[in-house]
Amino acid sequence: MILITGANGHLGSTTIEFLLKKNPDTKIRALVRSEEKGANLKASGVEIAVGDYLNYDSLVQATKGVKTLLLISSSSPKNRYQQHINVIKAANENKIEHIVYTSVLKANPGSKFTAGIDHYKTEEYIKNSGIDYTIMRNTYYADFLPDIIGNAVESGVIYYSAGNTKINFASRIEMAEANAVVLSGSNTHKNKTYEITSGSVYNFDKIASMVSEITGKEIKYVDLPVETLKENIVKMGMPKEVAELMGSIAESMKAGEFDFVDPTLEKLIVRKPTDLKDFLKTVYSK
Repeated sequence: MILITGANGHLGSTTIEFLLKKNPDTKIRALVRSEEKGANLKASGVEIAVGDYLNYDSLVQATKGVKTLLLISSSSPKNRYQQHINVIKAANENKIEHIVYTSVLKANPGSKFTAGIDHYKTEEYIKNSGIDYTIMRNTYYADFLPDIIGNAVESGVIYYSAGNTKINFASRIEMAEANAVVLSGSNTHKNKTYEITSGSVYNFDKIASMVSEITGKEIKYVDLPVETLKENIVKMGMPKEVAELMGSIAESMKAGEFDFVDPTLEKLIVRKPTDLKDFLKTVYSK
């Protein structure tokens, strides 16, 4: 039995799709917050467990009879590390044999990305748990880049705070496929840490040029002070803690934390990962 947490999110649900495609008989349990949110998964033959990272008893129930766990990291900035600990403790209580954890590229305790510090601490906790593990250190989702680009096609300007540093963006669907590969052959990937990236890095000037070429509209990149970026996010109605998190992502990009290429994703999915320009074409081509 494989347990997928965060199963109704994009990464979790797509990982399940790939697992079922590889082997329709795979026994999968999906941790979801409600029966309603798990309805589509249940219809595809997946067993549903209702619970969340802050409800330890629900995690103990969800992990019973499970051999392999995909722990998709919490998207909530509040008590993120404790949420992860709860899942790992429940996994240990039920003698789960292998944890696959979705971390962040080059996670380290000095990261400017605030969530990256929680990821590093979670990695260390897993390694000290006695459970076999595979760490999937994912680079930044290409899927989130259109949110950064915003209305640049109309305004002609991408406003962000990543400086001139190159950044690696990879497709979330290919990260999900890599998860499924690892989950399907966990013994091969025992106690390994993988940096999951695409094959190229680009700065925002180049990204602006790509979008210009795709859309036929002139677009430039304007680098903002990170404090201005955070102020703008708050003005859009987002909570201050979200603005702080988003600002830390920009700072980590500017510091070069995502300026890295690794061949692991290509090896896992057995083809070259989607290049960022090809991804952007799927979003901005007429």
